[in-house]
Amino acid sequence: MPFKRKRTRATGCVMSADRASLTRARTNRMTPQETFPALPQGHKRFTVEQLLREVGVHIGLRASSLMALLHMIGHTKPDDWTSPNREPIYFAPQDVTAAALGKTPRALYDTERQLERLGLIERRVKGNGHRSPYGGCGIVFSRLIALVPDLLNLVDQLRQERSERRTLRNRRSSFRRIVLRYIRDAGETPHPRIEAAAAALDTWPDARSLATMEINALATHVEAAKSLCEALDAFDDGRRDSSAMSEVFGDSHLQENNQSLRPVSCNAGMDQRSAGKPAHDHPFGSGPNGPKGEECNGAEGEVVRKAQFVSRLTAKRLYDIAGEDMRAIMRDSRGSDVAFREVHVIDAAIRILPYLGINHDAWEKAIEAMGESGAALAVLIVDANRDHPVKPVRNPGGTLRAMTKRHRDGRLNLVGSLIGLSRRKDC
Repeated sequence: MPFKRKRTRATGCVMSADRASLTRARTNRMTPQETFPALPQGHKRFTVEQLLREVGVHIGLRASSLMALLHMIGHTKPDDWTSPNREPIYFAPQDVTAAALGKTPRALYDTERQLERLGLIERRVKGNGHRSPYGGCGIVFSRLIALVPDLLNLVDQLRQERSERRTLRNRRSSFRRIVLRYIRDAGETPHPRIEAAAAALDTWPDARSLATMEINALATHVEAAKSLCEALDAFDDGRRDSSAMSEVFGDSHLQENNQSLRPVSCNAGMDQRSAGKPAHDHPFGSGPNGPKGEECNGAEGEVVRKAQFVSRLTAKRLYDIAGEDMRAIMRDSRGSDVAFREVHVIDAAIRILPYLGINHDAWEKAIEAMGESGAALAVLIVDANRDHPVKPVRNPGGTLRAMTKRHRDGRLNLVGSLIGLSRRKDC
């Protein structure tokens, strides 16, 4: 049933009968004690305008209605939004407003009715439909002010969901590349298990579809993609030395600064320590200054020591030297799987990006330069060095970009950084 209309004796304004309590309050002249909703401390009129632009589509606000609402808000007094003693009211006549917005008066009337149904405004007009500052007749925004805390919560939820969706899409992209790598490495006569993975890959939604997929469905799909990567890695365990990360992570991006050094063989031991040397003798990003081999010294000995370290660089060992936050995410990623795997390192690196303040662009550039695994190792190093005793990482995003640039310049030494972490954590 439509609400009945009621005229107030003091002001002559007409309003909905469902606002009975407000009507009674306004049938007499406003007393100094009467108060109205005011914006939370620290927020201004422009805060409301920004909120509406961000959440408008999510609360059913059409673009034309948003434009009209912002126009009317912009013609109110800013102080009326923060004072509990006044209400922000838009007084301009409807025909003037319609002309300013390029609408017909009838279209503007429909827009105002929609805004009122959404609870964003209250329409108070005189009996003849006119608006006037005398008696407070016009478009009143007290309802909108009262909704601001809810709108702020909605913005937080939407931003969190956008961040979660971005992380899920990044994870799916990485899992897809991992599956494609296994298919490529299988050659022209792939195993039936690889053929099944290729068939499953063909059923995955394309990247564009992920942007509109319902968030829970997207999360389910990403977990299924991770499970496929885990299954492929487990299948591959029997065809390679699963403890040798040199094949999985690739020497090409682990030892860029040693490309000019020829491989040698000697008996340098990696597990030796220099007595009395503090862990921070090997700062972030620098090469190791480990012990000399008995037969190989200098640059050639360093190559051998790094090769020996890489040969034992399992995902479990990466877990041991990682920071506490990344270790927690790696455990969650592993789930019920028996062993830590490469996919868990990459997955944890992607999932920790928002907590480190590393944006999507920095991550994508790192992948472009270093590959999936190299970028994951770089993030692991960045996170673990946030608590470095001498040179802690203060700006993870900037540090990752610097590492990417150093890789492009041929000056990045990921192995040296990993050795430094291993020594500092004594593992």
